[in-house]
Amino acid sequence: MHFNKVSYKIFLGMFSLSSMILIIMTVLVKTSYTDSLKRNEINFHVKATSRTKYQFDFILDVINTAAQDMSASPDINTALDAAPQQEVSGFALNSFLRNMQEIQPFLGDITLVGTNGCFYSSNLTLKPEDFKELFAAYVKVFEKGEGRDFYVQLRHGTPNQYKDVLTGVWPIFDTKTQTLKGEIFLGLNYKVFQELFILSPITNNEKSMIVDTKGTIIFHYPAYESFELILREYPELLHANEAIIEGKIARVSSIIVSETSAILGWKFIRIIDAKNVMTDTRKMQVYFNVVFILSVLLSLIFSIYMTRVLTKPLGQLFDGCKRIEQGDMASRVHIRSSDEMGKLGNTFNMMLDQINANFDQERIEQRRKAELRLEVLQAQINPHFLYNTLDSIKFLAQFQEVHNVASMCSLLINLLKYNLSSFALATLREETESLRNYVDLQKYRYGDIFEFTCIIEKDSENCVVSRFILQPLVENSLIHGFNDLESGGEIVVRSFFERDRLCLEVKDNGSGMDKETLEAINHLGILKAKQHHKSIGINNIRERIRLQFGEKATVSYESAEGRGTRVKLYFPIMWPP
Repeated sequence: MHFNKVSYKIFLGMFSLSSMILIIMTVLVKTSYTDSLKRNEINFHVKATSRTKYQFDFILDVINTAAQDMSASPDINTALDAAPQQEVSGFALNSFLRNMQEIQPFLGDITLVGTNGCFYSSNLTLKPEDFKELFAAYVKVFEKGEGRDFYVQLRHGTPNQYKDVLTGVWPIFDTKTQTLKGEIFLGLNYKVFQELFILSPITNNEKSMIVDTKGTIIFHYPAYESFELILREYPELLHANEAIIEGKIARVSSIIVSETSAILGWKFIRIIDAKNVMTDTRKMQVYFNVVFILSVLLSLIFSIYMTRVLTKPLGQLFDGCKRIEQGDMASRVHIRSSDEMGKLGNTFNMMLDQINANFDQERIEQRRKAELRLEVLQAQINPHFLYNTLDSIKFLAQFQEVHNVASMCSLLINLLKYNLSSFALATLREETESLRNYVDLQKYRYGDIFEFTCIIEKDSENCVVSRFILQPLVENSLIHGFNDLESGGEIVVRSFFERDRLCLEVKDNGSGMDKETLEAINHLGILKAKQHHKSIGINNIRERIRLQFGEKATVSYESAEGRGTRVKLYFPIMWPP
């Protein structure tokens, strides 16, 4: 796999960015929502404990009210004030206590014990011995000045009872002497107590216990477990009015909730398995995890799709470049898009079209150069053969002392040597020397009908120009300009610098050209069919200098009938290497 590809970089960047955003959002939402949900669930269990405590306090308050009503009963006070030897109707008082018990569904039994030794109870199976310890315990508390209006203590099972009973002690005082006359013992109905403290732990799979102010465990569920270790590990449960502790009970993560009774100061403690508390929280965590996984999958799919959308056009462009690199210049890309990628594909195709057009133009120009060279070679009429033949003629003319023939041969040989060169360019000095050889040779043919003048600026002699470029112009002047002339012809060749170009001017005073011919030469670059040497005519000169020097090299004609012709050739200024 090529991990340095743009597609992989875009995919990794988009997927990483989207995943990071998803993770951050998930963590923030999950943390805040989970914490809030956890607090709400814990508060729910705290309220459940508080409701149990309030129900217990309500029962105690009802018992307290019942005890107050009974302590104000004349029958009870009469029995407590009676001398030990006096007899009070026990049946009537027992019936009174039984009626009070039936009124209060929370009470299991009501027992009256006096300091004068009297004993009455709604439960006839109870004996004075059953309350001896409780009675003596409260007397000690009262004598120490620690007595309270309502004193509750656990009463263990007796031979006449099978279960322990929670018993409340209500003291009855002499209103005059404020001395203790007796005690009313109110036994809480065990079934009510059981339903109050066991129903919730069983339903929610919890543990619970009640601890009095001395740290004694009054009640605990389940009964087979020991809770003393919990109080030793978390002593703050006994000191704080309310407490919520997260810890471990028997290596199980738990939440311990403690509430204090407003009447007795006892602690109602519930031990809740954290799994139960966090049930809804765990469900939400599962939902969050599912949503997160789905979001990651959607992010992955979206990243793959967007990577494909963004990089497919780049891949097409890359494949197109590879095909071009292998020489397939007809290759094109087809990007079906109206965005920047589509425009880039169109620009790529247009660029290929332009390159192919330039290649075609270059091939045409190269072919044209070859044709021009062939034309020049054909015009030279096999100079090698001609050069050798003329050299023989020159030797023969010198041997026979025909000096004018020898001179013509010498001029023609020099001319052919210059034209025979394989270089397409020459210095202006070389071009004008060859031109002089040609003019001197034409003097033998035309005689004195024309005068030739060559004015070359000294600084321009080393400038580079096209080879064999002045001779055809002078030849045109001789053939066309002086066709009907017997004398007085003038041909002037000049060189000078004009701005940033070299100008070569060929001027004659011949017959000139009409307007139509002049326009055809300047704009169409052709000559009329009646003109001689048309194969190396004006168009040949124009094409050669354009191909060799570019668009800066130009040819222009100025002429009028009967007033001669002026030709200007412009070249960029170039020097030999």
